[in-house]
Amino acid sequence: MKKLLSVAAVLLLIGGGIWLFRPEKKELTSVGFLFPGSMYDQTWGTEGYKGMLDIVQTYDTAFFYEQNINTRVKMEKAIKEMAARKVNILFGQGKEFSQVFNDLASQYPDINFVVFNGKSKAENVTAVNIDGYSMGFFSGMVAGHQTDNNRIGVIGAYNTQPDIRGFIDGAQYENPKVKVVANYISTFGYDNRGEMLADRMIKHDRVDVLFPAADGVNADIMMLLKDQDVSGIGYIIDQSGYGPQVLTSLQLNLAKAYADMADRYTKNQLQGGTYYFGVKEGMVQLGEFSYRVDPEFQQEINKQLKRYESERILPNGRKDSKDYFESYLKADH
Repeated sequence: MKKLLSVAAVLLLIGGGIWLFRPEKKELTSVGFLFPGSMYDQTWGTEGYKGMLDIVQTYDTAFFYEQNINTRVKMEKAIKEMAARKVNILFGQGKEFSQVFNDLASQYPDINFVVFNGKSKAENVTAVNIDGYSMGFFSGMVAGHQTDNNRIGVIGAYNTQPDIRGFIDGAQYENPKVKVVANYISTFGYDNRGEMLADRMIKHDRVDVLFPAADGVNADIMMLLKDQDVSGIGYIIDQSGYGPQVLTSLQLNLAKAYADMADRYTKNQLQGGTYYFGVKEGMVQLGEFSYRVDPEFQQEINKQLKRYESERILPNGRKDSKDYFESYLKADH
């Protein structure tokens, strides 16, 4: 009987210890946001803007933001200002912020730094890497299926982008006859060459499906595709609103990633480190299909998507790889 009582006492102490040391919730009182370009680019920046608004509305918190923070001098100045405003979390939307956040993190121990498409090298830096390759693959399959000329085009920022690599692989898997014409502008920021490049690819290269995969040229190109009624693949957000020529969109749900980080903070679970988010976490998906994509093929794509979600195997038999998430880190930007 004494033995039983002793065991019960130990269990009670353990249980009480667990309860006593259970992490307490934290109040999110102030949040900072740094954008390398514009929040209104209708792709990467706009999706981050949505994430910012979601956090502000959910937690009724104070917030501060800066746009066009694209040099180290600007970043260091912005971080100092955000620290003076006592922000709990500071988001840097892009790989551009990774090095500076890690370098300065120890100087600002009260700030939880969050960077997208980067790496964590400090205890209070959290890096979020999102898989663009898989949805690039599936959207590429759509382009390869829909082309009449067997010529599709890509206008991107860098040839290391995982979404572009996936797009090309998917198009060539679906249609081995397809030729991909690609141009890279070496920036995710605004560039007025986009419309000119797209027009030349359509008229000179006879491209009949185009994927504008760079934030700063996307809006101009999507308007050109609408005016000329040329098929395209949307980028970052669901761009079906441009019209039926948008066959589908490669969507990255950055707003959801923002919300996830804020939720982790309030639960005292934002401890730094590098995270990898993809289909399983609901961070990437295909947007709405145009009625111009035949229903049978839509059904086949959806079937393959479900298989990928459950088995992590792409239609070509390749399995998930961390390289899909980290390709952005190799881009020189």
